[in-house]
Amino acid sequence: MTVAERTLRRGSLLIVLLAASVAWTSCDLASASNTAILNANSPIAPTVQHRFEYKGEDVVDGEVAVESKIQSDDLDAILSRNGFSRSDVVDARIDSVKIINPESAPSLRDADVFLGTDAEGPRVAQVTSFPDGASFVDDDTSTPVLEAVRNDEARTLYGRFGLESAGDGAVQATVYYRLEVEGV
Repeated sequence: MTVAERTLRRGSLLIVLLAASVAWTSCDLASASNTAILNANSPIAPTVQHRFEYKGEDVVDGEVAVESKIQSDDLDAILSRNGFSRSDVVDARIDSVKIINPESAPSLRDADVFLGTDAEGPRVAQVTSFPDGASFVDDDTSTPVLEAVRNDEARTLYGRFGLESAGDGAVQATVYYRLEVEGV
């Protein structure tokens, strides 16, 4: 075997070991031996992007309420890419929600965001004022959402937004989940 062949084999082995170590460190070693934690630090993070679109005629007294549409992979796709399914989830939380007010939309005054199709679902974010009208990360949520995730009720968010002015617009939200899955 030539020096070049040995170097190539060792390089391939090092790449495999590096990839395995990255996957290993994304697991919570303090959890039970057959579970893993998927979070924002995981190679395939359980992060879902939503978009709330509304028309000017939907704005009443500076307020609008609207359901979101997913703009990224949903939790099913993320779990599948990580080798799991909804039935493998034993704990689910929302760590944080980033709410983005695009520059082309009316500025936000405040926001309440709920998991589900109405305000009866668990509140996952509440913002009382927006700095410079741009975006805000509500990282004080830690909302438990196990039943919603297991029952496939985490596809939609319901948002109530206070607006500085009327007009067509959109709000974006990125939801950062923390999922504990079994079957590792």
